[in-house]
Amino acid sequence: MKIESWPEYLRRISGGQTQAQIAERIGIGRLSVCNWLHGKTQPKAETVITVARALGRPPVEALIVASYLAAEEATAQFELRGSLADVDGASLGTEVLRRLTA
Repeated sequence: MKIESWPEYLRRISGGQTQAQIAERIGIGRLSVCNWLHGKTQPKAETVITVARALGRPPVEALIVASYLAAEEATAQFELRGSLADVDGASLGTEVLRRLTA
């Protein structure tokens, strides 16, 4: 299956809005939108996420279309870990003790 191009995707998700309307909704200049729609430039990954959120689409979907992620990367299992700075002292002490006695 061929994934649509960024210009095709942007046209589809913007629902026929003008370049100026899209730009205003995203909070960028109209020239950037014009360049994207004509395939002259591609937005940065951070901007792709902003575009998706502003137009009510999943950011991962937009990152795949913009070629920042492969589809299989989006479905890969991963584990998010919190920072140790967020763990209270008692919990940290309990975990250290558990690991030392295991």
